[in-house]
Amino acid sequence: MSSDATNSNATGAKGAIPANVIDRAITWHLRQADMSDDDWIMFVAWLEADPIHAAAYDRVAISDRAISRTDALPARPDRRAANDDHPAFRRWVWGAGGAAVAAGIALMIVPSLMSPRAAPYEISTAPGQRQQIALADGTRIDLSGGSRLTLDRNNLRVAALDVGEATFTVHHDAGTQFTVRSGRLSVQDVGTVFNVVRSGPRLDVQVAEGSVVFQPDGERIVLKPGNALIAREDDRKVTMGTVDADMVGGWRKGRLAFSGEPLSQVFEALNRLYGTNVTLTGDLSAQPFTGMIETTGRAARDIPHLADLIGVEWRRNGETWILSRRSAAAR
Repeated sequence: MSSDATNSNATGAKGAIPANVIDRAITWHLRQADMSDDDWIMFVAWLEADPIHAAAYDRVAISDRAISRTDALPARPDRRAANDDHPAFRRWVWGAGGAAVAAGIALMIVPSLMSPRAAPYEISTAPGQRQQIALADGTRIDLSGGSRLTLDRNNLRVAALDVGEATFTVHHDAGTQFTVRSGRLSVQDVGTVFNVVRSGPRLDVQVAEGSVVFQPDGERIVLKPGNALIAREDDRKVTMGTVDADMVGGWRKGRLAFSGEPLSQVFEALNRLYGTNVTLTGDLSAQPFTGMIETTGRAARDIPHLADLIGVEWRRNGETWILSRRSAAAR
């Protein structure tokens, strides 16, 4: 393939793509079948360095597919992982360039970089609903309500939590680590139990057994049983903490534990379990809460009980619960 093959498609409403960028995109495209891990990292960095790079690569890939359909070029080999069972994980690219945003969460996949055998699919739960997913490799995923998870039928060792909460009980595979992506953040482990919550730009990770590595390609923060981490994509702030390992994923048994968390997070967790709509008036959303909540399975009992526990008034307006600070006369 030469740059002449794509320059005719390199112009549009937004102007021409420089020939040197097209040439670079062609070089990357032709190298994919033999690229090393380091090459893939450099390729992703190049894609993300400038939106025009991703546009150039997309046009090269489209041109190549058009040519391939006419048999003008031999088909590219199907790159497989070392065990020949699953496509190599590095063909999944999660980043800012050349990708689509899924429902407000920066879960990024460059389609032309996915293995030809990749078969992603989505599992969603409504608030108040939960689902258990058993993967063929022995890994189990418990998905809480109001959550969305993306998996790949042809690569069992990668998952993406777009929003919500999930507890992962990962089957050990010495040859392939299990990776959970959420936006531009990732957690990687080898046989362990851990819980992940994605809420807006915030990611919470708690470990019950084994160990995980947060941002394995970056900061490489190791979390062991009883370790907790809060990371934000908006300001890149990472906060470390501790948690009772026995309480990790406790939502599956109706147990919720919080340590200095704002009440907005507490009631967000209840919403996942019950599908309840709770309005916190005034500055209640930011009020910190520390303690354990034993849920009963009935929002009509648990929300008034929690309101009494934190010393606030509650009332119900149709399907909405409204919590507010007690008036001075009621104290």
